[in-house]
Amino acid sequence: MSDTQHDLSRIKWRCRRGTKELDYLLLSYFENHYLIASEEDQESFKKILSEQDPTIIDYFANPKGISDTSVYQVIRIILGSTDSFQIK
Repeated sequence: MSDTQHDLSRIKWRCRRGTKELDYLLLSYFENHYLIASEEDQESFKKILSEQDPTIIDYFANPKGISDTSVYQVIRIILGSTDSFQIK
C-alpha cells in the first residue's frame, strides 16, 4: 500500500466515530468530496476529525458559531447549507 493509500485509509478510519449520524456525515464527505477538495479543505477536514465528538456535533448543530472560517466552509459543504442539521 502506498503512502497516499495508507493516508487515505487512515483518514477514512477516523471518519468512523461510533455514532451513525457522525459516521454518515463524515464518511459521505470523505467519499464524495475529499479527493476533489482543495488542499485547504482537506486540511480543514482533518482538523475536524482531530476534534472530540461533542465538538464535532456542536459544529453541525451550530455551524454559524464556528470561528475558524476554513472549518466552517467544510461543515457547510457537509450540511449543504448554512443552517444547522435538524431532524424535522
